[in-house]
Amino acid sequence: MGIGLDSINTLLIFLIVLVAAALVWDAYGPQVTSLLTRHRTRLMPGPVTWRDFLPLIIAGGLAGMMRSAVLLSAYLIVVGILITVYSLRRARKKQHSLPARQVLQLVLAFRSMYQLQPSVFSTLDRVKDKVDNPLKGLLGVMIHTFYLTSSPERAFAALRTRTDNVYLNQFAYILEMSESASADAVAKALDNLVERLHTHDDLRRETESSLTSITGQTKVIQALAILAIVLVSLVPSLRAAYVSPIGQIYLITFITVILASSYQIDRVIGRLTERIS
Repeated sequence: MGIGLDSINTLLIFLIVLVAAALVWDAYGPQVTSLLTRHRTRLMPGPVTWRDFLPLIIAGGLAGMMRSAVLLSAYLIVVGILITVYSLRRARKKQHSLPARQVLQLVLAFRSMYQLQPSVFSTLDRVKDKVDNPLKGLLGVMIHTFYLTSSPERAFAALRTRTDNVYLNQFAYILEMSESASADAVAKALDNLVERLHTHDDLRRETESSLTSITGQTKVIQALAILAIVLVSLVPSLRAAYVSPIGQIYLITFITVILASSYQIDRVIGRLTERIS
């Protein structure tokens, strides 16, 4: 069986496109890579895996299954991109947030060392490596400012301009007042702060436990939307009904309502999580 002319033409077109793409990449590849890296650091929260693009992968698969419904397929691709961008931005925001449990870890480490040697910035310099970023970076800026200016006021001001965390600001206030207070008074103030942080941590755990059922229900609703599209693509009678323009609009409306509801629930959960984190 010989190779048809159409097959030869398709192969030639593929090779031409491949060679052209290689030439373009050779000429503009470094600039494109630099541009993508710059935008990735603004949007993405560090190392990215395929799981971060799972919404786009699912949307692409569903769009491929519904390729005969052009409007619906395009809608699914757009939705997949929007959900992926939203998820990456939320992960980036979470990475730069300052959990109260990090402050608790800092206060506990500082209190134990401060009792041995009551020197604020020397103690901070020793304990800063015991906490993770972003708190470690904030402490580094404050300590560096103090060593450059020899001014505790400027050091604490540098910290306050970079965070509005209530508990960290309370910790900074205690340290600032330590110059005119006894070591015992500072230790007592730190103990009171630790008690408040423990109470906050208990509240966080209770709230997260209460939100688990809500997030589970949201995932079930989203799974129903995916299941509906899969059934429409696999069942001939449903596919015939929803391939028409009016059928696609009905299905798009159904998915939009589910996604809008999920988005609103996610926003509420996000605000509650930020308050108790």
